[in-house]
Amino acid sequence: MEFRVDQIPAETKWSIATKGLTGALAAHLHLLYNLTGKEKYSEMLRQIWTQIGQASGELAKSLGLAGDDAKSAAEAGAAICICAMGPEYAIEEMVVSPDKTVMKISECPWWNRMKELEISLDLLSACDLAFWDSFMKTLNPGVTMKHGKQMHRGDPYCEWIFVTKK
Repeated sequence: MEFRVDQIPAETKWSIATKGLTGALAAHLHLLYNLTGKEKYSEMLRQIWTQIGQASGELAKSLGLAGDDAKSAAEAGAAICICAMGPEYAIEEMVVSPDKTVMKISECPWWNRMKELEISLDLLSACDLAFWDSFMKTLNPGVTMKHGKQMHRGDPYCEWIFVTKK
């Protein structure tokens, strides 16, 4: 019998691909950090993830994810993250309004790969901050995003807090 990739269910292929992506990127981030040190690493990753955030914001817009207010911007961001990084994300809306929406992330593919690879360094803050800043400026500069709790800093879950500017 000849094996064909189309025999694997789409959900399974997506899971395999995104775990491979986040695993490979986590390993690369760890190496970059070790080679450059914290300050240079943060500078380099901000530049890279700013571009990723902008492209992701443009993608969200092209898909019709408006991001008109805090609620729709939060939902657009969550949708893009899940599509790009896979079904491991567990994201729940804790506070939901057009003015403020708080998302609780209890499962994260990035954090899962970091634990699997036994990486205890904070490799994610520089990426995360640059991504979300650029994503929101591209999608809707009238909405801000900040982090509350963060698993990679010792909290039991992460929070994404979206606020519509007055």
